[in-house]
Amino acid sequence: MQNLFDLSGRVAVVTGSTRGMGLAMARALGSAGAAVVVSGRDGEAGRTVAVQLEAEGIRATGIACDIGDVDSVRAFAEQALAAYGRVDALVLNAAAGATPGSMLAQGPEVFDAAMAGNVRGNLMLVNALAPQMAERRDGSITFMSSIAAKRGSAFLGLYSVTKAAIDQAMRSLALELGPSGINVNAINPGPVRTEFSRDALWGDPEREARLAAGVPMRRIGEAEDVAGLAVLLAAPAGRYIHGQSIGVDGGLSAQ
Repeated sequence: MQNLFDLSGRVAVVTGSTRGMGLAMARALGSAGAAVVVSGRDGEAGRTVAVQLEAEGIRATGIACDIGDVDSVRAFAEQALAAYGRVDALVLNAAAGATPGSMLAQGPEVFDAAMAGNVRGNLMLVNALAPQMAERRDGSITFMSSIAAKRGSAFLGLYSVTKAAIDQAMRSLALELGPSGINVNAINPGPVRTEFSRDALWGDPEREARLAAGVPMRRIGEAEDVAGLAVLLAAPAGRYIHGQSIGVDGGLSAQ
């Protein structure tokens, strides 16, 4: 019987994967057999992580990508295809930093940066890499969204807007790309302990305690809690999961 989680011979691209959830997903995809392209704005950091993964027996390449810069995104896609000749699984994890505070206090430059980093760059990368998946009628695209896409927030309102846009983009792309054999989904984490979320969510022990108290599982998530779902959505086991926003949130969305 086929191993439903075997990614041998596949190529996975994970943006924003030099640390946190991105690194956890890249490591999990590589451990399942995929060759992995890791990336971050700092090309040297990406190459360092790739060397670390290679030492763990994972075939990996580090390529710089600034998800908020269109030229960087296009160059990244070209280099990823040149490195491996194909991309089978695209995990769109890179994002602009969350700017906490009132939406009324955010100027147009903050809004533009959030939309460029969380929405435009992801869609540009899909535009660059989906056609070669469609030619083979095979591939997967996984957006990293957030539980914030489904809930209002007086603290992270602008971030919530961008993640709601990601969920809607995912649904529309699922309808467009499904006939080409590409499954498209979004992962919607709850609060997760990463450097990216330190200032906004858990850097203050009292804030973390309040967050954990509101989660049915009574803890905030860890980066590894998200990684298994990324493997599922890229693997044969997830090939009929399509057009879904899937929560990894300790039960928050059940409330």
